[in-house]
Amino acid sequence: MHTLRRQAFVPLVLLGVMACSDLLEVDNKNQADRERVLRRPADVEALGGTLYQQVHAGTMGMNSAANTIGIYPQLMTAAFENTSGLANFGMGPRSGLPRQWISNSRGNPYSVEQQFDFSQLQRTAKTASDILRTVLEPSFTVGTQAGNLRLRAFTEFAYGAALGTTALTYDSLSIPKVSDPIADVNFVPDLVGARDGLTFALQRLDSAIAYATQSAASQSGGFPLPATWLPGNPLTAADFVRLVRSYKARLRANVARTPQERAAVDWAAVIADAQNGIASDFKITMDPSTGWDVPWLATTLHFRDVNWHQMNYYIIGMADVSGRYDTWLATNRDDRAPFLISTPDLRFPQGATRTAQIAAPGKYLRTRTTDPTGNGWQNSSYDHYRHRAFADATRKGPFPVMTKAEIDMLAAEGLLRTGQFEAAATLIDKTRTTNGLAAVSGQGLTVTIEANGKSTGTPVPGGAACVPRVPVAPTYTTTACGNLFEAMKWEKRMESAFSGYGIWFFDSRGWGDLPENTALEWPVPFQEMDARSHPFYDFGGSGGRSSAAPSNYGFGSGNQ
Repeated sequence: MHTLRRQAFVPLVLLGVMACSDLLEVDNKNQADRERVLRRPADVEALGGTLYQQVHAGTMGMNSAANTIGIYPQLMTAAFENTSGLANFGMGPRSGLPRQWISNSRGNPYSVEQQFDFSQLQRTAKTASDILRTVLEPSFTVGTQAGNLRLRAFTEFAYGAALGTTALTYDSLSIPKVSDPIADVNFVPDLVGARDGLTFALQRLDSAIAYATQSAASQSGGFPLPATWLPGNPLTAADFVRLVRSYKARLRANVARTPQERAAVDWAAVIADAQNGIASDFKITMDPSTGWDVPWLATTLHFRDVNWHQMNYYIIGMADVSGRYDTWLATNRDDRAPFLISTPDLRFPQGATRTAQIAAPGKYLRTRTTDPTGNGWQNSSYDHYRHRAFADATRKGPFPVMTKAEIDMLAAEGLLRTGQFEAAATLIDKTRTTNGLAAVSGQGLTVTIEANGKSTGTPVPGGAACVPRVPVAPTYTTTACGNLFEAMKWEKRMESAFSGYGIWFFDSRGWGDLPENTALEWPVPFQEMDARSHPFYDFGGSGGRSSAAPSNYGFGSGNQ
């Protein structure tokens, strides 16, 4: 039992720092001596500067030791952001219909992937709490008060981001704290629910803002951030606060597991944070050689062939104005054939034939030269290539881990839910009209969002060429023009696709749009359950402990 505990809670980053220093002598070679590692201010600051990199690694990075990615690909396929029938990384099983359960039992086939994100994020939070314990000591200084405040702010930010993201993804987590007994290497904090974890994470983000907004933080030795902490983003204190507030908006809204929980979100707080959030896409300058990477976008994976990546029609079909999407929905699920989407949305290829669409790729999607063989709901004529140049450059260069549109649409959703329709429509049009779709602002559109996530309201303009066209109850085999809420969802999906961590999944579960019986969260990995002598459990699937109610679009129910 002790071995399991040590594996779960000793921060790997600290072990790496120890290995590089000749000045540290550790009596117990099997345990990290955190007090000694954090003794020298220069080492503490250097370690603190890596914390967000560790958050990124725990979400969009890779488990190099096991040569596998974490659950990022599973989040995408579960929400139809990507479709793959391959078992790799759990992509196929998570996108299959009908939906399967997710198990955390010992020896389950995707235990490595499921453990990676959890363990990496929890270790990062533990490292952050250890750093804070040190930097809050009255005698500690990196040389200037401004530098102390900058380090505290950045550490609190990464601390909150790590715990908050864990709370989005897993049903439970542990909260390592500054007050934990540092001398007891076998101390294992118990698990708390995701909402309790989020509450603590938001407190950490508030602390980050409090440190960064002290006037001394921007004096000599303080902000802007060093170039290596967030490559490509030497943020001023004001810009750093915008990033932190964007995280607050993202986490506060997306922790909801159901439409009812999403409706109960403090939308006034989300609006305030989003409206004071990032002013442009937050892009990290990636370079795999320095540990900053998005490995799933490797040319040999994401763009390899139709087995690895397809844009499934369940979502992108809502752009179609030809009636072919309706025909596809009305066909037996396993007999569905790929079709050409005709749409005014310029993010899609334009033209009435395959030849024309190949010659005129869209802003984000392109038409393949040939369709995949065979029929079935997973097969599609389209792939997403917004990040193709990044992939071709061996994943070196700026990559958006948070888009401005994502944060704008969080504000727009809050505005819709609080009856501020025109203000929301103005935000929606920021990306909608620039991509060839009819404006929704100035039209007097209104919408009502029900407790189950369904919405009713004035259809978006465009007539027969309206976008999006949404499946209609009770059969979900025909479509109709969506309303203002659906227009907001469309813009968020199109602008956030393959950018950021699990955005489609977290939104779709809160909106009630996931296929029937999709697991709404991941269970705590069995290694962590073993460390606490807790039993294993499953999520999702027919009769699962945590699975979605019937989809608002009818996906996954019956033969849909």
